[in-house]
Amino acid sequence: MKNPFNHIIDAAREGLLADEMEFEEAYKQPAYQVSLQKMRKTVQALHQTLGLCDFAATRWADYHEKYLLPRHKDEIGEAAVMAKLAIENGALNSSRREMRYMLEVAVNTAFIDETAAPQDLEGRIQFYRGKQVCKNNVDHVRQLPLRMLTESQRQAFREATSAAWVDASNYVHLTKRRIDEKVKQRAEGVRLGFETPEMLAGVVHSLHDACSIVVVLAFETIGPDLTGDLLVDGRLDTFDDWPFHQNRFVAALDAHFDYRHERQSGLQEHIARRQRRLAA
Repeated sequence: MKNPFNHIIDAAREGLLADEMEFEEAYKQPAYQVSLQKMRKTVQALHQTLGLCDFAATRWADYHEKYLLPRHKDEIGEAAVMAKLAIENGALNSSRREMRYMLEVAVNTAFIDETAAPQDLEGRIQFYRGKQVCKNNVDHVRQLPLRMLTESQRQAFREATSAAWVDASNYVHLTKRRIDEKVKQRAEGVRLGFETPEMLAGVVHSLHDACSIVVVLAFETIGPDLTGDLLVDGRLDTFDDWPFHQNRFVAALDAHFDYRHERQSGLQEHIARRQRRLAA
């Protein structure tokens, strides 16, 4: 006897295949490709930058033996890759959940490495397990010294980090904001996986911001001396294709080292270049 549901199953399968082809064709369009290329470049640069932090601290035994950042940078990198894969496959909201996780790991490891600095690795782990660490948010960003930023920049960074976390958190649970967005999108004919180029650009911008926050926190963890080694002595400040030059807080960190002797002969040109990067 012929299964009466066969035609329904076949129709559903054909519909899925048609949607897949439509999605692939849409994402080939220049309006989408610009954002996708920016995203891939950002995620790759995050991995490279965290690796550079490890390299800069090669001779710093405590960093490798006691600090949490080098032990959790792969988790941050994994979350960034998962966010990238989600975006590439049209799951924009899933990518935001990964961003929230990235921010929580980066902020809380930086806080522990700062606050529990006198302790060894086991002491830091026990400190993390205690009640004095808020593990499911980024509130501890307000307790970080952020030594390479001015007071106004510190406040702005703390607010930006909290805002990025709140924005990502709206996609972890079914919030009122999420319901309102969904209703509005469906009314405008936007289907899941077929978001507009503007929506794609928005989530890629959020990912770039999250990765930039991680970079600032990683530089804070390794400290001003090693950060200066990377930016000035390591010539990272001359790499125009490093995507984090476009972030205002990374630019502020870079400006912290304008006093360095190595910059003086071409300082005005470097300042102008920094401003151009921010405006890009």
